[in-house]
Amino acid sequence: MNRPLRLLLFAALFALAGCAGLSTLSEMTAPEVDVTGVKLLGTSLTGADVLVQFRVDNPNAVDLVLDGIGYRLRLNGEPLLTGRHDRQVTIAASGRTAVELPVTIKFEDLYRVVRTLQGRKDPEYTLDADLRFAVPVLGEVTVPVTQSGKVPVDRLLQQIGQ
Repeated sequence: MNRPLRLLLFAALFALAGCAGLSTLSEMTAPEVDVTGVKLLGTSLTGADVLVQFRVDNPNAVDLVLDGIGYRLRLNGEPLLTGRHDRQVTIAASGRTAVELPVTIKFEDLYRVVRTLQGRKDPEYTLDADLRFAVPVLGEVTVPVTQSGKVPVDRLLQQIGQ
């Protein structure tokens, strides 16, 4: 086979492979994210270390990269914690990946918010998180997640006392 014909055949095969890849990329959808847990890791004289756990489901045929998480934590509507966690995590294609967000809550901030509770037994919390993904073709995609619930104060005090 002569050289120009081989080059033409190679170019045709490359174009066909590229079209198949573009078909996959054109069907990209945003991942689904759920908060699966919040754990108290430990306490110090200045604050408490907490681990927020997420489950990320990637319905796409290609890996995605989680570029970072922006977060806001409120207690009874009062801002308690705001920040960013910029560690990259690869989310497997057509898979489920656990992602962890470590945060430290300073006791002075917690005390400021707790003073507003006015005798409520189990205060309510709201965690808002924005997970930023690098998605082929779509670019950066942000998936917002909100988790709300009650803080079991009795159980928390037992953990701190251990």
